Amino acid sequence: MEKLIYALALLFCFSSFGQKGIYIPEDDVLSIEVPTKMDNLYGYPSYDELDSEAVAYYNLATPIIASQPNQAILLFKKAINKDPYFVQAIDNLAKTYRFIKEYNLAIKYYLLSQKIFPKGNTAYQNLAVVYSIQKEWDKAIEQYNILISNFPNNPEGYYGLANVYLNIEDDSLILALKNAKKALNLYLTNPTNYISDSYLQVGLIHYYRKETSLAKKYLKIAKEKFDENNMSERFSEFNSILESLY
Repeated sequence: MEKLIYALALLFCFSSFGQKGIYIPEDDVLSIEVPTKMDNLYGYPSYDELDSEAVAYYNLATPIIASQPNQAILLFKKAINKDPYFVQAIDNLAKTYRFIKEYNLAIKYYLLSQKIFPKGNTAYQNLAVVYSIQKEWDKAIEQYNILISNFPNNPEGYYGLANVYLNIEDDSLILALKNAKKALNLYLTNPTNYISDSYLQVGLIHYYRKETSLAKKYLKIAKEKFDENNMSERFSEFNSILESLY
């Protein structure tokens, strides 16, 4: 089975790519000064609950994760030393280690985050990404299943799980499809840019299952969604697959 990889880049969202080219969506860098809807939903500590000096270090570190990761690491550690329960800083420290491919340290801090804040979604989702990068599929599946158990209406757990099953064995494609379609249905209730990737995921699974008409249907929709969101280049690696179905 042909293996495809394509690169996506989101602002401060350092992506992991499956062996067959499926993007694994994950949380953006968590906000402190302007909490995101997801931060509030999952009960992350707010600005007022955190040590002000720790927040200052965090706000210095966050914009330089990509450009100066080593400096960001020092600043995140200062934030955590000031406030050991600053879970956003712990998650972003883990993210920074992942960015520089220090995966064992990323794992260490994601596990710490889970211990401190077991109801948060970020550490489960992103730890699963790290395990996927390392091809530790059983561990990735375990993390995604915890995420799904804790947040059954969060599509990203199903999406990530589908991606793992898509990458391991051909006989896992039925599990990949089941989870991919669950993710797509959930994304459709609150569409985001990830909806494009979800259609793409479903389409590619049908393609690998040699279900030509369904593959064509979903890949065509995916292309249209990428075009609508001015992200046509993100589909470019898959144009040849779609064209082969006509």
